[in-house]
Amino acid sequence: MFVCRMSYKLANEFQKLHTKNDESMKNVKIQLAVLLSIFVVLTSCRKEIGGLVEITKADFELLAVGNGTYWNGSDKAGKFTSGDLTFENNYNTLYGSWDGFAWSQKADVTTAGFGNQYSVFDPSNGTNKFAIYYPPFGSDAFVSFPSGSEFTIKSVSVCNTTYTALTIKNGDPSFAKKFGGVSGNDPDWFKVTAIGYNAAGVSLNSVDFYLADYRSTDNTKDYIVNKWTTFDLSSLGKINKLTFRFSSTDNGAWGMNTPAYVCLDNLKYEQVIK
Repeated sequence: MFVCRMSYKLANEFQKLHTKNDESMKNVKIQLAVLLSIFVVLTSCRKEIGGLVEITKADFELLAVGNGTYWNGSDKAGKFTSGDLTFENNYNTLYGSWDGFAWSQKADVTTAGFGNQYSVFDPSNGTNKFAIYYPPFGSDAFVSFPSGSEFTIKSVSVCNTTYTALTIKNGDPSFAKKFGGVSGNDPDWFKVTAIGYNAAGVSLNSVDFYLADYRSTDNTKDYIVNKWTTFDLSSLGKINKLTFRFSSTDNGAWGMNTPAYVCLDNLKYEQVIK
């Protein structure tokens, strides 16, 4: 909001500079610098009926991690917020388990197993905070805008958790296969599907993102997402809420064997400025 309004102030300043009769090189440089600022700022805004539109980003830097590294809902808050968005969380005090959304700043990319479920598989993450999604069994949890509202969703940054990534890379003797199999040629994959819903609760559209893909006949092209990567959500259009579902080539009698997690950050959406 501040960015778009400032652009008009900059434009006025440029006009004042332009009307001055000083032809010195100093003023020319100032005018060029101001003009460049106007161009950069205005490219982030556009007009829509009812006002200007800007891209708003929800991240998690203002959230306080409960024990210094992550929050999983053990305080029974049931949710957390970032900007206009509310993230659902369910915590089971009997089992000390959670589902829905948590947040973290852990980036241990070497420790395998469930005990490292809160780490993002990106060694360059540092202390950046991010959300983690783990779905409730047989159902969904949602990230939602205020009731009755709809916003145009743009994108979200995604990455694997270390738990998921190392299970895909090395397998888990107790339940999960190594992607590619013994030969390395099995066309395995693991993907997350984003699903948008309107204010009436109707599913509008969905879009897929492969968090690991071993389908190529050239094994050198097999990959596991190991850095923050943009997931384009623009095809979902205007939504009130969003959820994620997972699928994989590694499945058993109890469902998917691949650990169903995704790390999320920088969820971008359009906001109308009155």
